[in-house]
Amino acid sequence: MLCEVCQSALPEGALFCGECGSSVARTQAIPVVKAEPVAEPTPTPAEVPPAESFTTAPSQEPETTSTNIVEQIEGVDLSELFEAPPQRVVEAPRFATENELTSMVSFTITLGNGDSVEITQSGLLGRMPTPAEGEEFEHLIVVSDPGRSVSKTHLEFGVDGNELWIADRNSGNGTIVREPGVVPRRAQPGTHYTVVRGTRLDFGDLHLTIS
Repeated sequence: MLCEVCQSALPEGALFCGECGSSVARTQAIPVVKAEPVAEPTPTPAEVPPAESFTTAPSQEPETTSTNIVEQIEGVDLSELFEAPPQRVVEAPRFATENELTSMVSFTITLGNGDSVEITQSGLLGRMPTPAEGEEFEHLIVVSDPGRSVSKTHLEFGVDGNELWIADRNSGNGTIVREPGVVPRRAQPGTHYTVVRGTRLDFGDLHLTIS
């Protein structure tokens, strides 16, 4: 080993040069040892984790509101795909006829013996009321009269709107009309008399009250 300053030979292990007194430790070059790269060991197949052990978390997609849209297909009638709704038949309103309006109003005839009949349209009253040829009546009221003071077809009556009228049918003993608060009068045969509720009719030996 030589001194770096004077190039004198130095004994092994000397710390100073004997010729120039230079420090051997200061001047001696320190060899640099390069570290060799250490190769990492290759993992054996047993050390490699199986592929199934690795899982991927599902991606979180934002919630969206979906709307089903039926696309229109040209040349196709989509109405055929749906059942047609049932047809609903609505009847047109029917107005009441004049006869039906008249029948809505009713009167009650109460005989002297207590029997009563509700009338809504035209009719005849007597011991045996019989319509003439071509006549039609809805009510035929038969009264009992052993003394025959009442004719077979004694009275005719009918409803006109909200009013009731009576007419004597050429009876043998006639008909007396007694309206409330009015002087009694004899009915002329074939003449219509409008009477109010509460009117009393005397015919033969019998009588009746209209209500």
